[in-house]
Amino acid sequence: MANTIILTVIGSDRPGLVDDLSTMVNKHGGNWLESRMTRLSSNFAGIVRVSVPETNHEALERDIQSLGCANCQLIIEQEAKAGADEALRELSLEIIGPDHPGIVQDISHALAEKKIGINEISTDCQDGAMSSERIFSAEINIAIPTSIPVDSIRDQLEELANQLFVDITMDDLQGTVTRI
Repeated sequence: MANTIILTVIGSDRPGLVDDLSTMVNKHGGNWLESRMTRLSSNFAGIVRVSVPETNHEALERDIQSLGCANCQLIIEQEAKAGADEALRELSLEIIGPDHPGIVQDISHALAEKKIGINEISTDCQDGAMSSERIFSAEINIAIPTSIPVDSIRDQLEELANQLFVDITMDDLQGTVTRI
């Protein structure tokens, strides 16, 4: 029988960190199922979902705890068991506009009010190409219950885009892209 665990690693980046982690998983007969990893400034942040034989679970955890990473924080959790989910429709949002405090909070709040969770979010802020104005951008993947009409989300996002002075593009991943 296999256990599925979620590993979260945050700390100073160094070459070979992912190699060391994947070597430990492989050494204990584990299977690297999915991951999201990135370098932010000089820091490494990663989350990995791993399946490991039950008999090797504790040994893998011990080895991972010994991972050499300066100022490293490591969290190991058992995968939470999902309940019966309602049928979902995936949507992708792209947001671009002048940077100012509160954009992520406003968007996440609007989605939370509709009981929509964020599956994945990636944000960035850079100097504009034609001006010194900072430009905020985000890619957000959400999954909405099929019982929620896409039009109601589109209407709420349109109002939000106007309030925040940003452009929002929604892709239903079925060929329909809507600029809001």
